[in-house]
Amino acid sequence: MSLRRTGRIVLTVALAATLLGPTVVDFNESHVFNEDWPPHARYHAVMLLAIGMAMSVVGLWLVWRRSTDPVTSLRVAAAVPVVVWGAFFVPLFVPGTSVEEYPGEVGRLLGLPLNLLLAGVFIALTLAGYGLATRRP
Repeated sequence: MSLRRTGRIVLTVALAATLLGPTVVDFNESHVFNEDWPPHARYHAVMLLAIGMAMSVVGLWLVWRRSTDPVTSLRVAAAVPVVVWGAFFVPLFVPGTSVEEYPGEVGRLLGLPLNLLLAGVFIALTLAGYGLATRRP
């Protein structure tokens, strides 16, 4: 298998994780159906999930479609998981935000919250896939 094809497969994994991961984790009582959340907060949770899902589908299409400019297609496709997972880090700079509603709610590995750790892993996976997919022979 060529490095370019391997890169496209790696990008596909990152995009699939972006499509399914937050939806599986957040479309339940912890977020979308959390009775403690005001309806408007739940509205924004669903809206952001829908954006991530839709953009991931677009990214998957861009990875595998035939194109006269495949590098641009791959660049835009790779931007999707980088933006979605990168957004997990932005709230850390806003006072009063937290990665968890209740202390100890989010699992940790090496002291890092798992949701941020996974976000970093998927960004790294995306960049690696993009690098392989656009590598010159």
